[in-house]
Amino acid sequence: MWKILLSCTLLLIGNFTQRRSVSVEAQHQYRPCVHRSYGYDSTVCVCNSTYCDRVPVVPSLQIGEGVVYTSSKDGLRFNQQQFNFSPDYKAAAETFSLSVNISTAKRYQKIQGFGGAFTDAASINIMSLSQKSQNQLLKTYFSSEGIEYNMGRIPMASCDFSTHEYTYNDSPGDFDMQNFSLAQEDLKYKIPLILRSNAMRNKPLKLFGSPWSAPAWLKTNNALHGRGSLKGQAGDQYHSAWALYFSRFVEEYKALDVAIWGLTIQNEPNDGFIPDFSFQCMGMTAEQERDFVKLNLGPTLHSRGHGNLKLMIVDGQRFLLPEWATTVLSDHDAAKFVSGIAVHWYTDFVTPADKLSKTHHIHPDYFILGTEACVGQLSLAGEKVKLGSWLRGQRYSNDIFKDLNNWVTGWVDWNLALDQGGGPNWAKNFVDSPIIVNATKDEFYKQPMFYHIGHFSKFLMEGATRIYVNGPKFSDPLLRHVAFIDSDNVTVTMVISSALDSETHLKLSDSSLGSSTFKVPPHSIQTYVWKTRN
Repeated sequence: MWKILLSCTLLLIGNFTQRRSVSVEAQHQYRPCVHRSYGYDSTVCVCNSTYCDRVPVVPSLQIGEGVVYTSSKDGLRFNQQQFNFSPDYKAAAETFSLSVNISTAKRYQKIQGFGGAFTDAASINIMSLSQKSQNQLLKTYFSSEGIEYNMGRIPMASCDFSTHEYTYNDSPGDFDMQNFSLAQEDLKYKIPLILRSNAMRNKPLKLFGSPWSAPAWLKTNNALHGRGSLKGQAGDQYHSAWALYFSRFVEEYKALDVAIWGLTIQNEPNDGFIPDFSFQCMGMTAEQERDFVKLNLGPTLHSRGHGNLKLMIVDGQRFLLPEWATTVLSDHDAAKFVSGIAVHWYTDFVTPADKLSKTHHIHPDYFILGTEACVGQLSLAGEKVKLGSWLRGQRYSNDIFKDLNNWVTGWVDWNLALDQGGGPNWAKNFVDSPIIVNATKDEFYKQPMFYHIGHFSKFLMEGATRIYVNGPKFSDPLLRHVAFIDSDNVTVTMVISSALDSETHLKLSDSSLGSSTFKVPPHSIQTYVWKTRN
C-alpha cells in the first residue's frame, strides 16, 4: 500500500509534462472547476491562492487511441474521456447527425501560436493579487498546468488600457532618442510578469510590440489621441526618429532579458483619421506604411542588428484586405522587410473570412496572424463584463475557427486580465476579458472565453499543420470544426463546436484507422487528440 501512495505522490510533484495512461494522469493532474454563477447563461471557475482548476494532461497514446476534452454551457470544463478507433466499425449513416472524415494528405498552414496582451491594465490587475494568486493566474495561462499560451503582445508605451497617456520620449526635438526610457509600467509591471511567465515555460514566449501613437511632438496634431499622423514624409527626420524609437524599444527590453520576436507597425492605423478619436492612435495609410517600412523602419532595424524580427503590416480590421497588403507587398523594397500580416476582429461581422484566404493566395509567402480581439465594447452600460457568459466564449471560438480555416496561423487575445468593471482604462473604453480579477477577495474568475480559446491553445502546438476535414461546411454557424497534425506527423488534433440546443451524434473517421462515435453535448466545444501513426 505504501508503494502505491509513494507512486501517487511522485506523480503529483514530478514532471507534469510526462505523458502516462489516462486513468493515472487524469486522477492526479486534473483539478475540477469550482463553479460560481453570476446570473448569465453559464458559470465562471473561481481560483485563489490555494486552488485553481487544471487541464488534464494528454496521455501517451498507441496508434488508434485518443482522448476527447469537452467544455459545455452546462458546466463541463476540459472533461476528459478516452476513445479508440475501430477499423471494422459499421453503422447506419442515418443514425448520425454529423459525420466527419479526416485526411492528412491535404495540408495548409502551420500554427504559430496563441496568446494575449500584457497591457498596463492586465499587469496592474494581476499584480493586485497576492503573490500566490498571481502565480496561479500566470500558470493557468502559460504553464503545462494551464492552456499553454506561447505568444504575447506588448503595447509600446500607453494605450487606452493604461491609467494615463505617456510615451517613451516626451522630449521635443530629440530626434536621436537620447532621452528614450521605458516607463514604470514596463519596469514595475509588464517586464516582471513576462519574466515570470517565461520561467514557467520550456521556451520563451513569442512576444511582439505594437505602438498606439508616436510621441506628440512627432505628430501633426501634437497629441497622442485624436486625428493626427506623423509629421513630414517617409525618409525625413520625423520618420527616422520614429524608426529609431522602435529599435530602442527592442533594445531596452532585451537589456532586461526580454527578447522581442516581432513588431506591428501601427495599431489600427485607420483610427488616427477619425476626428476626435478618444484614445491613443495615429493615422497611417497603406502607402505611408509602405514607404515608412522601406525608407526608415526596415533599414534602421537591420542596421542595428534586429533584422530577424518579424515585421507585421496592417494590424487593423479585416476589411482592409487584401488591398492594404498588396499596396505594401507589391513594392519589393518594402516587402523584403515584412514577414506577416496582422489582423483584428472588430468588424468581422461585416467582412467575410474568405478575405483572409484571398489575401493568402495573393501573398502566400507572408503569414497572417490575429493580433487583437475582445468583447463588451459595444455592450450597454453595466454589461461590459458578463461573468460566465457562454455566448461570449462562443464568439471567441467561432472567430478562431473561421480564421484558422482561412489560413490564419494564430490568434492573440487582448487583455490577459481585467477588473470587475472591465478596466482600468483611462478613456473609459471598458471591455470583457477571459480572466477577471477580484483583488478584494484575492481571487480571479476564469470565464467561458478562457476555455474556448484554451481548446485551441492547449492542444495545437507550434508547427502543427492544418489538414483537410470532410464534413459539414466549416462556415456552418452551428457546427464548426478544424483539424491539424503535429510537426512529427504522428498526432491529429481536431476541435469542434456545437451551438445546437440538442445533443449531436458524431461519427469520426480517420482513413488509416477506421471510425469512432461520440455524443457532442449542446452548446459545447471539444478537442479530439489521437495518434494516427508511429
